[in-house]
Amino acid sequence: MESMENHNIQELFLNDDVQKLLDNFAGMLDLRVTFFSRFGLPIRRGKEMPNTGFCNFIQQKLGLLDKCMDVDRIMREKVIEHHAPISYTCHAGLREIVAPVVIGGRLAGFLMVGQFRSGDTIPACALAYCRSSEERKLLEKSFAALPMLSDEKLEAIIGTLQMLIDYISARELAIFRPDPLKCAIDKYIEENYANDIYLADLAALLGKSISAVAQFLRNKYHTCFKELLIERRLCAAEEYWKQHPNASIRECAAAAGFKDQFYFSRIFRKKRAMSPREFRTRWNH
Repeated sequence: MESMENHNIQELFLNDDVQKLLDNFAGMLDLRVTFFSRFGLPIRRGKEMPNTGFCNFIQQKLGLLDKCMDVDRIMREKVIEHHAPISYTCHAGLREIVAPVVIGGRLAGFLMVGQFRSGDTIPACALAYCRSSEERKLLEKSFAALPMLSDEKLEAIIGTLQMLIDYISARELAIFRPDPLKCAIDKYIEENYANDIYLADLAALLGKSISAVAQFLRNKYHTCFKELLIERRLCAAEEYWKQHPNASIRECAAAAGFKDQFYFSRIFRKKRAMSPREFRTRWNH
């Protein structure tokens, strides 16, 4: 499976039939089914099913939303290594399923099925969050209202979920296409990285506000204009040294668009885990 970093300029497009499939899947099982992007952002949800009362209580009343999001993130990272759907128990004792969606060898996103229980007894880990007997009673009541799945049914759901993903891929209901705005940003940086350029200049060229461009990069690609520019300049420095192995650090920094060789050295060490001098020595050998 190729890493997501290699396809940052690609945008995932979902056919409307994907929503129908998710709606049917969620309706049939009465479970929450969500399609997440490869960056962990929710894209579609089957039947727009809301959080269960149990999860709302855990996340809002007990203030554990960040912990829930951390568990989801960790499991999405884990499933990339497994290359197959996995089931797990969350920090509050609920069972969930996460599956990677791979389109043409690329990680397109994740399908997550969750918020169900596997037994009648509320897990001790959930009760441990309660601060009073009243909270305990409310949590027990909301737990009892959750759908319950046996291990046999869980395995059947995992198999069906994989078939659903295979169907989406085979019918090309989810495809990658170029992200026009990201392509425009990358093109601008590629053509101007050696010069003094700023986010304000880019935003003006694109006819957008500075905040709109910054929010776009942050929300969709988890980065910013400065980071993209630094990375391109560092790559340019590496390319320059490969072509000019005897160039000094000052010459390489200037060729890559860094006006201060000492800042260049600091940022190179931070991003590449070695000094510019070490890189030049290793490359020459």
